Amino acid sequence: MGTLLAAKEWNKVFYENNQKHRIRVTASLHSLGDQEPYFSITGQVDRQAKNNRWMPFLSGCIHGEILSHFPHLAPLVAVHLADEEGVPMHAYANAAYWAGHTKYQKYDSFKLANHLRISPKLADDMMDYIINFWGEFDEITTPSMAWEATCGDYSLPEQWKQQAQVAKLLLSHQEKESA
Repeated sequence: MGTLLAAKEWNKVFYENNQKHRIRVTASLHSLGDQEPYFSITGQVDRQAKNNRWMPFLSGCIHGEILSHFPHLAPLVAVHLADEEGVPMHAYANAAYWAGHTKYQKYDSFKLANHLRISPKLADDMMDYIINFWGEFDEITTPSMAWEATCGDYSLPEQWKQQAQVAKLLLSHQEKESA
C-alpha cells in the first residue's frame, strides 16, 4: 500500500478539429511500499463521440499535451518521477548512462541535459569537467560516483530542491491562479 502526501487534479474541456475533448491531469507526491516519496504527473484525454459518450483518446505520461493546456504545470512536469527533494530518478547512474559511460549508449548531451534538468551547454561543460578531473574509471571510482560529485560541485541538488519546492506549492492549496 502506498502513502499519498499531496495530490491535485486539473480538468478542462476543449475543441480540436470541431470535436469536443476533455483533459484530466492528476499530479501527486506519493510513495509505494517502502519507496521514498516521488512526484508523478499524468493525464487522460477523452473525446466526445457522436452519441455524446466520452471515449478514451490518449492517456499516461502525456506531458506535451498537458503543457499545451496547462502551461503553469511545467514545474510538476519537470520533477516527474523525481524524489521529494527533486532529485531525478537514479540521477547519477542515469547521468552516467546518457554520458556514454556504458557500452550501450553513446554520449547524448540533449538526453543528459533533459535528465538532469539543465541546458545542453551545461551538460557539455559537466562532461568536460568529468573527463578532465576524474580521468579513467575503475571499480573504485565509478561513473556514477563522478556524476554525483560533479552534480554537487555544480549545485544541482540545490536547484532540484528549489524545483521540488515550487512543485509542492502547485500541489498545495496555496497555488495562485494565473491571470
